[in-house]
Amino acid sequence: MDNTTYIALSRQQALWNQLEVVANNLANVNTTGYKGTDVLFTQYIERVKQNDRTFEDKVAFTHDFGLVRNLAQGAFNYTGNIYDLSLQGEGYFATQSGDGGPVRYTRAGNFTLNNESQLVTQDGRPVLGTDDQPIVIPPEVGEVMIQGDGSIIDQATAESIGQIKVVRFDEERRLKQVDGTGFETVPGQQEIVLPNPKIAQGVLEDSNVNGVSEMTRLIALNRTYADVTRMVENEHERKRKAADLFARQTSA
Repeated sequence: MDNTTYIALSRQQALWNQLEVVANNLANVNTTGYKGTDVLFTQYIERVKQNDRTFEDKVAFTHDFGLVRNLAQGAFNYTGNIYDLSLQGEGYFATQSGDGGPVRYTRAGNFTLNNESQLVTQDGRPVLGTDDQPIVIPPEVGEVMIQGDGSIIDQATAESIGQIKVVRFDEERRLKQVDGTGFETVPGQQEIVLPNPKIAQGVLEDSNVNGVSEMTRLIALNRTYADVTRMVENEHERKRKAADLFARQTSA
């Protein structure tokens, strides 16, 4: 196998990885609080010594070495539901892992109450308050008002029930994605509590993925992948014919 095939295969693998990323974005186009991702590419230069030469050639391979997250805010969708919350601007809601694991952060504010009257995410993780404890809405409380700073007020008595914790990070892109909308910190990364977050009640932040744009990218990637596949097949056919011709000439 020569350099042409190696280069084509590196491009083919990178395209396949990009196809998976775009397909995942499309699958989450309607996921609340989802942030789209893209593949980060670079060239990998390798020196290749030729058999019959005294110098080396440089060969450039395609290398996808990571993902980059689109941190742009998604559009806001008014629902009117009491426990649907969105963050305007920076910040993440802090939630407790059910297995006692690390705190998980999310922009998906489609919360609900569980059997223990805790405010929880759609997959059951309790939402944390500023005291780092799960927020509990007592059963006797009726309507609640959640203010912009996260304070939860009993509308009947005007008493405070708690305050939702909202945090930010100096290096937001270093957060490790553990599921569609959940993130965890990496070693050395610390959360910073926002003293004055901007929370909107009855509003959700939609995914920031543009479905039409991603579908167009998916079609273009499929075509490019097919073109590279044909190039690899044509190169194999060219070498096969060259080998057959050489065999016939040497046997003549």
